[in-house]
Amino acid sequence: MCSPVSRSRRGFTLIELLVVIAIIAILIGLLLPAVQKVREAASRMKCQNNLKQMGLAFHNYNDTANKLPTGWVTTAATKPNPGWAWGVLILPMLEQDNMYKSLAPDLVTPGTAPVNSLTQSKLAVFRCSSDPASDDTHPGYQSYARSNYVVNREVTGPDANNNPTNLTIQTISDGSSNTILVGERDSVITSGAVWPARSSVSSASFEGRPGRGLNVKHSNVTSPGSDCARLGFTSQHSGGVNFLLGDGSVRFIRQSIDADQSADQCAYPAATGNYTFQNLIHPSDGYPISGNF
Repeated sequence: MCSPVSRSRRGFTLIELLVVIAIIAILIGLLLPAVQKVREAASRMKCQNNLKQMGLAFHNYNDTANKLPTGWVTTAATKPNPGWAWGVLILPMLEQDNMYKSLAPDLVTPGTAPVNSLTQSKLAVFRCSSDPASDDTHPGYQSYARSNYVVNREVTGPDANNNPTNLTIQTISDGSSNTILVGERDSVITSGAVWPARSSVSSASFEGRPGRGLNVKHSNVTSPGSDCARLGFTSQHSGGVNFLLGDGSVRFIRQSIDADQSADQCAYPAATGNYTFQNLIHPSDGYPISGNF
Protein backbone atom coordinates (compact mmCIF):
# COMPACT_ATOMS: atom_id res chain seq x y z
CA MET A 1 0.00 0.00 0.00
CA CYS A 2 1.18 3.50 -0.72
CA SER A 3 2.05 5.61 2.25
CA PRO A 4 0.03 8.83 2.60
CA VAL A 5 1.63 11.91 1.24
CA SER A 6 2.76 14.13 4.08
CA ARG A 7 1.65 17.70 3.86
CA SER A 8 3.33 20.54 5.67
CA ARG A 9 1.07 23.06 7.39
CA ARG A 10 1.84 26.71 6.84
CA GLY A 11 0.98 29.18 9.65
CA PHE A 12 0.48 32.96 9.58
CA THR A 13 3.54 35.02 9.04
CA LEU A 14 4.16 37.90 11.42
CA ILE A 15 3.18 40.43 8.76
CA GLU A 16 -0.10 38.62 8.03
CA LEU A 17 -0.90 38.46 11.74
CA LEU A 18 -0.26 42.18 12.13
CA VAL A 19 -2.52 42.92 9.15
CA VAL A 20 -5.34 40.84 10.65
CA ILE A 21 -4.96 42.59 14.02
CA ALA A 22 -4.99 45.98 12.29
CA ILE A 23 -8.19 45.10 10.37
CA ILE A 24 -9.90 43.93 13.60
CA ALA A 25 -8.84 47.15 15.36
CA ILE A 26 -10.26 49.26 12.52
CA LEU A 27 -13.54 47.33 12.62
CA ILE A 28 -13.80 47.77 16.40
CA GLY A 29 -12.99 51.46 15.99
CA LEU A 30 -15.82 51.80 13.47
CA LEU A 31 -18.25 49.70 15.49
CA LEU A 32 -17.75 51.29 18.92
CA PRO A 33 -19.10 54.77 18.04
CA ALA A 34 -22.11 53.13 16.39
CA VAL A 35 -22.81 51.07 19.52
CA GLN A 36 -22.46 54.19 21.68
CA LYS A 37 -24.87 56.07 19.44
CA VAL A 38 -27.42 53.27 19.69
CA ARG A 39 -27.08 53.21 23.47
CA GLU A 40 -27.48 56.98 23.72
CA ALA A 41 -30.50 56.91 21.40
CA ALA A 42 -32.11 54.28 23.62
CA SER A 43 -31.26 56.28 26.73
CA ARG A 44 -32.63 59.48 25.24
CA MET A 45 -35.89 57.72 24.37
CA LYS A 46 -36.14 56.37 27.92
CA CYS A 47 -35.62 59.86 29.34
CA GLN A 48 -38.25 61.22 26.97
CA ASN A 49 -40.63 58.49 28.12
CA ASN A 50 -40.17 59.71 31.71
CA LEU A 51 -41.28 63.15 30.58
CA LYS A 52 -44.29 61.69 28.75
CA GLN A 53 -45.37 59.98 31.97
CA MET A 54 -44.99 63.28 33.80
CA GLY A 55 -47.04 65.00 31.12
CA LEU A 56 -49.93 62.62 31.68
CA ALA A 57 -49.56 63.08 35.44
CA PHE A 58 -49.63 66.89 35.14
CA HIS A 59 -52.76 66.79 33.00
CA ASN A 60 -54.50 64.32 35.31
CA TYR A 61 -53.63 66.48 38.30
CA ASN A 62 -54.87 69.57 36.46
CA ASP A 63 -58.18 67.86 35.66
CA THR A 64 -58.63 66.65 39.25
CA ALA A 65 -57.47 69.71 41.22
CA ASN A 66 -58.42 72.38 38.64
CA LYS A 67 -54.87 73.71 38.78
CA LEU A 68 -51.35 72.60 37.92
CA PRO A 69 -49.21 71.04 40.64
CA THR A 70 -47.20 73.75 42.34
CA GLY A 71 -43.43 73.56 42.18
CA TRP A 72 -43.10 74.06 45.94
CA VAL A 73 -46.06 73.76 48.32
CA THR A 74 -46.63 77.08 50.09
CA THR A 75 -49.48 79.29 51.26
CA ALA A 76 -49.63 83.03 51.79
CA ALA A 77 -49.00 82.38 55.50
CA THR A 78 -46.70 79.33 55.48
CA LYS A 79 -43.60 78.67 53.40
CA PRO A 80 -41.81 75.63 54.82
CA ASN A 81 -38.20 75.43 53.76
CA PRO A 82 -37.45 72.62 53.14
CA GLY A 83 -40.95 71.89 51.93
CA TRP A 84 -42.80 69.45 49.71
CA ALA A 85 -42.23 69.74 45.95
CA TRP A 86 -44.11 68.95 42.75
CA GLY A 87 -42.63 65.45 42.49
CA VAL A 88 -44.64 64.38 45.53
CA LEU A 89 -47.89 65.91 44.26
CA ILE A 90 -47.94 63.83 41.07
CA LEU A 91 -46.97 60.51 42.68
CA PRO A 92 -50.54 59.11 42.61
CA MET A 93 -50.68 59.86 38.86
CA LEU A 94 -47.37 58.03 38.33
CA GLU A 95 -48.66 54.75 39.82
CA GLN A 96 -46.91 55.59 43.08
CA ASP A 97 -50.01 55.91 45.24
CA ASN A 98 -48.58 53.68 47.98
CA MET A 99 -45.50 55.88 48.18
CA TYR A 100 -47.70 58.97 48.42
CA LYS A 101 -49.78 57.44 51.23
CA SER A 102 -46.66 56.40 53.10
CA LEU A 103 -45.21 59.90 52.82
CA ALA A 104 -48.53 61.38 54.02
CA PRO A 105 -47.45 64.93 53.13
CA ASP A 106 -49.12 67.80 54.95
CA LEU A 107 -50.15 69.95 51.99
CA VAL A 108 -52.67 72.10 53.86
CA THR A 109 -50.65 73.75 56.61
CA PRO A 110 -48.24 72.93 54.75
CA GLY A 111 -45.60 70.91 56.57
CA THR A 112 -41.85 70.39 56.29
CA ALA A 113 -40.51 67.60 54.12
CA PRO A 114 -38.45 65.30 56.37
CA VAL A 115 -35.29 63.52 55.29
CA ASN A 116 -36.00 59.82 55.77
CA SER A 117 -35.96 56.50 53.93
CA LEU A 118 -39.04 57.48 51.91
CA THR A 119 -37.78 60.87 50.72
CA GLN A 120 -34.46 59.18 49.93
CA SER A 121 -36.07 56.54 47.71
CA LYS A 122 -34.87 56.25 44.14
CA LEU A 123 -37.76 56.45 41.65
CA ALA A 124 -36.88 55.51 38.07
CA VAL A 125 -39.31 57.99 36.54
CA PHE A 126 -37.28 60.87 38.01
CA ARG A 127 -33.91 59.60 36.79
CA CYS A 128 -32.47 59.94 33.29
CA SER A 129 -30.20 57.02 32.43
CA SER A 130 -27.84 59.30 30.48
CA ASP A 131 -26.80 60.91 33.76
CA PRO A 132 -23.87 58.95 35.24
CA ALA A 133 -24.63 59.85 38.89
CA SER A 134 -24.69 56.55 40.75
CA ASP A 135 -25.74 57.69 44.23
CA ASP A 136 -29.46 57.66 44.95
CA THR A 137 -29.40 60.69 47.24
CA HIS A 138 -28.06 64.20 46.62
CA PRO A 139 -25.44 65.29 49.17
CA GLY A 140 -25.74 68.91 48.04
CA TYR A 141 -29.48 69.02 48.69
CA GLN A 142 -29.78 67.64 52.23
CA SER A 143 -29.58 64.03 50.98
CA TYR A 144 -33.05 63.95 49.43
CA ALA A 145 -33.48 61.48 46.56
CA ARG A 146 -31.97 62.58 43.25
CA SER A 147 -33.91 63.77 40.22
CA ASN A 148 -32.97 64.82 36.69
CA TYR A 149 -36.11 66.88 36.10
CA VAL A 150 -37.07 70.40 37.15
CA VAL A 151 -40.23 72.45 36.58
CA ASN A 152 -40.71 75.81 34.95
CA ARG A 153 -41.66 77.79 38.05
CA GLU A 154 -43.19 80.60 35.97
CA VAL A 155 -45.94 78.13 35.13
CA THR A 156 -46.25 76.03 38.28
CA GLY A 157 -45.36 78.68 40.86
CA PRO A 158 -44.84 79.77 43.51
CA ASP A 159 -44.42 83.39 42.44
CA ALA A 160 -41.55 85.73 43.33
CA ASN A 161 -43.06 86.18 46.82
CA ASN A 162 -43.35 82.40 47.18
CA ASN A 163 -47.14 82.52 47.06
CA PRO A 164 -49.19 79.97 45.06
CA THR A 165 -50.13 80.94 41.50
CA ASN A 166 -52.79 78.28 40.74
CA LEU A 167 -52.34 78.44 36.97
CA THR A 168 -54.11 75.81 34.86
CA ILE A 169 -53.30 74.31 31.48
CA GLN A 170 -56.27 76.21 30.07
CA THR A 171 -55.11 79.60 31.38
CA ILE A 172 -51.66 79.55 29.75
CA SER A 173 -52.43 82.47 27.46
CA ASP A 174 -49.48 81.94 25.10
CA GLY A 175 -50.72 78.41 24.47
CA SER A 176 -49.79 75.17 26.19
CA SER A 177 -47.90 73.94 23.12
CA ASN A 178 -45.68 77.05 23.32
CA THR A 179 -44.79 76.76 27.01
CA ILE A 180 -42.32 74.56 28.89
CA LEU A 181 -43.55 72.61 31.93
CA VAL A 182 -40.57 70.40 32.81
CA GLY A 183 -37.00 70.10 31.59
CA GLU A 184 -33.92 68.00 32.23
CA ARG A 185 -30.91 68.72 34.43
CA ASP A 186 -27.91 66.45 34.72
CA SER A 187 -25.24 66.14 37.42
CA VAL A 188 -22.19 66.63 35.17
CA ILE A 189 -22.70 70.06 33.59
CA THR A 190 -24.52 71.23 36.71
CA SER A 191 -25.75 69.70 39.94
CA GLY A 192 -29.02 67.93 39.18
CA ALA A 193 -32.07 68.17 41.44
CA VAL A 194 -34.23 66.21 43.93
CA TRP A 195 -37.80 64.99 43.53
CA PRO A 196 -39.43 65.10 47.01
CA ALA A 197 -38.64 68.58 48.23
CA ARG A 198 -37.65 72.19 47.87
CA SER A 199 -34.30 71.97 49.64
CA SER A 200 -33.38 74.88 51.90
CA VAL A 201 -30.03 75.00 50.07
CA SER A 202 -31.56 76.37 46.85
CA SER A 203 -34.78 76.46 44.86
CA ALA A 204 -32.70 74.88 42.08
CA SER A 205 -33.54 71.64 43.86
CA PHE A 206 -36.96 71.72 42.15
CA GLU A 207 -37.00 74.43 39.43
CA GLY A 208 -35.21 75.49 36.26
CA ARG A 209 -34.68 78.90 34.63
CA PRO A 210 -33.55 79.91 31.11
CA GLY A 211 -30.62 82.32 31.60
CA ARG A 212 -28.21 82.36 28.66
CA GLY A 213 -29.49 79.08 27.27
CA LEU A 214 -28.97 75.35 27.54
CA ASN A 215 -26.02 73.39 28.95
CA VAL A 216 -24.37 76.35 30.70
CA LYS A 217 -21.56 74.88 32.80
CA HIS A 218 -21.76 75.14 36.60
CA SER A 219 -18.47 76.18 38.21
CA ASN A 220 -18.75 73.68 41.08
CA VAL A 221 -21.30 70.88 40.71
CA THR A 222 -20.64 69.60 44.25
CA SER A 223 -21.78 72.92 45.74
CA PRO A 224 -25.21 73.69 44.21
CA GLY A 225 -25.65 77.04 45.95
CA SER A 226 -22.47 78.59 44.60
CA ASP A 227 -23.37 79.53 41.02
CA CYS A 228 -26.49 80.77 39.21
CA ALA A 229 -25.90 78.07 36.58
CA ARG A 230 -27.30 75.63 39.17
CA LEU A 231 -30.75 76.72 37.93
CA GLY A 232 -30.13 75.91 34.29
CA PHE A 233 -31.47 73.15 32.05
CA THR A 234 -28.77 70.67 31.07
CA SER A 235 -28.34 67.09 29.87
CA GLN A 236 -25.85 64.48 28.73
CA HIS A 237 -27.69 64.08 25.41
CA SER A 238 -25.61 65.28 22.49
CA GLY A 239 -26.49 68.80 21.42
CA GLY A 240 -29.54 69.60 23.50
CA VAL A 241 -32.06 68.89 26.25
CA ASN A 242 -35.44 67.14 26.48
CA PHE A 243 -38.48 69.16 27.56
CA LEU A 244 -42.12 68.52 28.39
CA LEU A 245 -44.46 71.18 27.01
CA GLY A 246 -47.81 72.19 28.43
CA ASP A 247 -49.80 70.23 25.85
CA GLY A 248 -48.11 67.00 26.98
CA SER A 249 -45.73 66.75 24.04
CA VAL A 250 -42.02 66.09 24.53
CA ARG A 251 -39.46 68.01 22.48
CA PHE A 252 -35.69 67.79 22.14
CA ILE A 253 -34.51 71.40 22.03
CA ARG A 254 -31.09 72.14 20.56
CA GLN A 255 -28.62 74.07 22.68
CA SER A 256 -28.25 76.52 19.80
CA ILE A 257 -31.73 77.90 20.62
CA ASP A 258 -31.96 81.68 20.66
CA ALA A 259 -31.59 82.92 24.26
CA ASP A 260 -30.92 86.20 26.05
CA GLN A 261 -27.13 86.32 26.43
CA SER A 262 -27.32 89.21 28.89
CA ALA A 263 -29.28 87.13 31.44
CA ASP A 264 -28.21 84.65 34.07
CA GLN A 265 -30.23 81.85 35.61
CA CYS A 266 -30.79 83.67 38.91
CA ALA A 267 -33.26 86.15 37.44
CA TYR A 268 -36.86 85.32 38.41
CA PRO A 269 -39.08 85.88 36.59
CA ALA A 270 -36.75 85.77 33.62
CA ALA A 271 -36.30 89.07 31.79
CA THR A 272 -38.85 89.69 29.06
CA GLY A 273 -37.80 90.16 25.45
CA ASN A 274 -38.31 88.42 22.16
CA TYR A 275 -35.90 85.51 22.68
CA THR A 276 -37.12 82.04 21.77
CA PHE A 277 -36.01 80.26 24.93
CA GLN A 278 -37.34 82.95 27.27
CA ASN A 279 -40.61 82.99 25.31
CA LEU A 280 -41.00 79.26 25.91
CA ILE A 281 -40.55 79.87 29.65
CA HIS A 282 -42.98 82.80 29.99
CA PRO A 283 -46.58 81.50 29.86
CA SER A 284 -48.17 84.89 29.18
CA ASP A 285 -45.61 87.28 27.66
CA GLY A 286 -47.51 87.78 24.40
CA TYR A 287 -44.79 86.11 22.30
CA PRO A 288 -46.18 82.71 21.38
CA ILE A 289 -43.72 80.57 19.44
CA SER A 290 -44.67 79.19 16.06
CA GLY A 291 -42.85 76.66 13.93
CA ASN A 292 -39.66 74.81 14.90
CA PHE A 293 -37.52 75.68 17.87
